[in-house]
Amino acid sequence: MREVINILLVILPIIVLFMLIRFFSGMLRHPTRIVAENNGKKKISTNPSYLKKSAYTEYYYDNSYLYEVTDSMTNEIELNKIIKIKPTFTKVNNRRKWSIIYLKAGQEKEVQFYHNLTFANQNFADFLITVKRANPDAEVKKLCFLNI
Repeated sequence: MREVINILLVILPIIVLFMLIRFFSGMLRHPTRIVAENNGKKKISTNPSYLKKSAYTEYYYDNSYLYEVTDSMTNEIELNKIIKIKPTFTKVNNRRKWSIIYLKAGQEKEVQFYHNLTFANQNFADFLITVKRANPDAEVKKLCFLNI
């Protein structure tokens, strides 16, 4: 009887840990709470450095455009022109920089930013799904714990 209890005390925490990992990875892949901030646009970027606040570019999106906002200038990128979204190797304060490659006038352009993905703010995960819906041929890297 004692061996059975010891085996259960070893196996049960492993099972609970496995179930928690599956639950949280499911929350990342299937966004539930979407936070609209700026006239229905959803913010998907953040500044990982607390010291650099000036000249920071913010990124928003809606159902048809990705907006690159720097001070008072706004650049609109159509979601169906995006051809690749992938994480880079740069990581600052546990936030990985993501690269978006899109076509503009037949030329490939690239923007990079740090995501603002948290369990309470799933805008970035929803952005990846929206881009895949707008352009099914786009290469969109799926979210996982290793590339966040």
